[in-house]
Amino acid sequence: MTVFRILLVLACCICLAGIVRRFSRRHKESAFAPAGHNHEKSSPSGRSFATALADILLLRRTARTSIYRWVMHTLILIGFTGLLVFHALDDIIGYPFIPGYESTLDPWQWLRNLFGGMALAGIVLAAARRMSNARLKTISRRQDWLLLAVIGGIMISGFLLEASKIISPNVFNRMTESYFLPEDENDIPALQAFWSAHNGVIFTPPASTDATLIAKGEELSANNCNYCHSPTASAFLSRALATAIGPAAPALNAANADLGLWYLHIVLAFAALALMPYGKFLHPVATPVNLAARGGSHNARPPLETTAARKVGLEACTRCGECSLHCSVAPAFAAIGNADILPSEKLVSLRGYATNTLSEHETDAFAEGSRICTECLRCTQICPSGINLQDLWLSSKKSLKHRELDGPNTTIRQCNAMQWAEVLSAQGKSRFEQIKGDGLADRAESFWGCVQCTTCTSVCPVVAVSEAPAKDLDLTPQQIMNLLRMGLKDQTLAARMVWSCTTCYKCQEHCPQNIQVADILFELRQIATERMKERKLTACPLPAATSGRFSAAPLPPETKKPEGGKA
Repeated sequence: MTVFRILLVLACCICLAGIVRRFSRRHKESAFAPAGHNHEKSSPSGRSFATALADILLLRRTARTSIYRWVMHTLILIGFTGLLVFHALDDIIGYPFIPGYESTLDPWQWLRNLFGGMALAGIVLAAARRMSNARLKTISRRQDWLLLAVIGGIMISGFLLEASKIISPNVFNRMTESYFLPEDENDIPALQAFWSAHNGVIFTPPASTDATLIAKGEELSANNCNYCHSPTASAFLSRALATAIGPAAPALNAANADLGLWYLHIVLAFAALALMPYGKFLHPVATPVNLAARGGSHNARPPLETTAARKVGLEACTRCGECSLHCSVAPAFAAIGNADILPSEKLVSLRGYATNTLSEHETDAFAEGSRICTECLRCTQICPSGINLQDLWLSSKKSLKHRELDGPNTTIRQCNAMQWAEVLSAQGKSRFEQIKGDGLADRAESFWGCVQCTTCTSVCPVVAVSEAPAKDLDLTPQQIMNLLRMGLKDQTLAARMVWSCTTCYKCQEHCPQNIQVADILFELRQIATERMKERKLTACPLPAATSGRFSAAPLPPETKKPEGGKA
């Protein structure tokens, strides 16, 4: 068995074992519990095959979010697919189905360079995007760089391999020994002269430059070589690279560089095959499956999905980072440092949470990131892979609530806003506030310009869906701004408006005074969360039925956590 077949069989076995392991892992059904009722139906008959095809082949969802990413992914998709069909699988597709096919003939030789150049350009753009965007660079993981390194390595080693073969006299000699029968002693020198002058082979000592000998070599090449070889000039990128490395040709030839580069090229290619079931290497398969399953759905609020659909969605993530770049609560990541606040990172943790592979610390981080999520739907709308992230968050939040890991969002409703004002003000500023210093809610210039015009309240979708805002929300946005103007920050910390805000930023965008309303509401929620976290408050220490003003009674040193729960 050849080395090629041994490596191929090994890569296939590793790939198959990874697929079996990945899809045989049992997911906790509770991690994908139904998140609620949705009367919107999602049946295959209502899906558009043409729309799904456009999403898969034309990357239409990617184009909606970023033309840069669309160009980048289109280059990689077309380039890599072309190489796969007309190069890697030419024994399966090219030779059996294309009459007269030879990989070294045009247009295939030219197309191979074109596809390789497109794929490499896409990889370079992808690497540049991750390096140039500070937030994306921060959340990029080893698997992101590994994928770029492996695919880029395949492209670069392929070009180097072809370039080394172009200049190599060893390759020329192997070719003539196998396929050329000289009739006289001048045939080989003539052929060398022609291939050196026109196809870039670099001989040591140099081949003859005699015009008569070159003309004879051209005739010999036309009669013996042109059936399988087009001029190497059509391999435009490889030929240019061959010219660049020409000065090193004697050393490369002595070291049999073409053989070493061949081994490197196939090892990288088989490494990509072996790694396919692991990390984001699976997304070239899982993403089209997810888009096809969704049928190109662009609903403003996608329907709730089945457990199987959610599992496919978990595997379809390309880790492009678009959801994290557009996340409404992304500023919280900069303040807290918990990567699970960002959708792309939370999705990785959700996969671990669903398979019971998260440590206790990682589970707590995932729970905190889930609590901070405001379910604004931006990540779902922006996702180029069509993952129903909104449904995944709603489902996992229900599971976290069942395990008593849902934290302050539920705890805060156990007492009214005035009671929490007494509780949270009694302990003073949290360590978070002390380190951060005065925030937006502490600086008069943040809200002093408020004229109580109620614009923020009028455009707020949370107020709009509430039948009784005074009862459901305690305070409306402009009332919260008014309390802050009066120096009553603690009285706003537990207002249900603060905890129900979706950070859609409509209030902030429409404010005629340019007040940072949404940012202030989010900051208030963060302050209350940090104070509760420091005191380990998992329940309101005051009677829920009590109302009115209370004297600030000292709290017990530490509130005991409920059985089986976490702070």
